[in-house]
Amino acid sequence: MKQLWFDAKESVAPLELKNIIAKFKKQFNNQDQQDSQELLNVLLDGLHEDLNRVKKKPLVPVLESEGNNDLEASRESWKNHLKRNQSVIVDMMHGLYKSTVKCPDCNCVSVTFEPYMNISLPIPEIRLIQK
Repeated sequence: MKQLWFDAKESVAPLELKNIIAKFKKQFNNQDQQDSQELLNVLLDGLHEDLNRVKKKPLVPVLESEGNNDLEASRESWKNHLKRNQSVIVDMMHGLYKSTVKCPDCNCVSVTFEPYMNISLPIPEIRLIQK
């Protein structure tokens, strides 16, 4: 940050930052090009862990419902998530997604609400047509 603000440079290679991150996350310990989303996830997760107000994390069960009362199941899942995770990162960037699995043999439905920090969406392949 000092180089950006106080030196007469228009850009700075973040090599020192990458080297610091590589000390804690081995996937950044080489010269491979890294995905920016992967870097953002590592940084946000590290910030969350450092800022997490929960010091003793209790074991919490994964709650499953049959899809009868999604509102209640999601509230309980969120309460369980907060028993282990409380930071400004959670407040601003965590959420729950609903996962529904149906057994093809017995038609039993299992619904869970799982925490996420971001959702990865595939980018469709675009074929360029040359004229």
